[in-house]
Amino acid sequence: MSVQISAHIDEATKQQFDKVCGAIGISPSDAIDLFIRDVVCHNAIPFSAVAQPEKEVQSRKPSKLPFGRGCMKGKMWMADDFDAPLEDFEEYM
Repeated sequence: MSVQISAHIDEATKQQFDKVCGAIGISPSDAIDLFIRDVVCHNAIPFSAVAQPEKEVQSRKPSKLPFGRGCMKGKMWMADDFDAPLEDFEEYM
């Protein structure tokens, strides 16, 4: 059984997120699912989250993230035997 969650983000970030997900070849929903599963698997947020002093938080302007080819390098892993035939399906081959 799956449940629905919701989050509020600004439109520009949503559009960039959709674009990056499309370039990777996954849906935004699948990307969020991967993030949640990684948090659960490692019992931690998969990046550093450090609180900043109050003055710095108020004065900081939102930055544009550098999305582009190669920005996910080192973030994903695929087993060496990913394309190997599965024993369960030998009778179909």
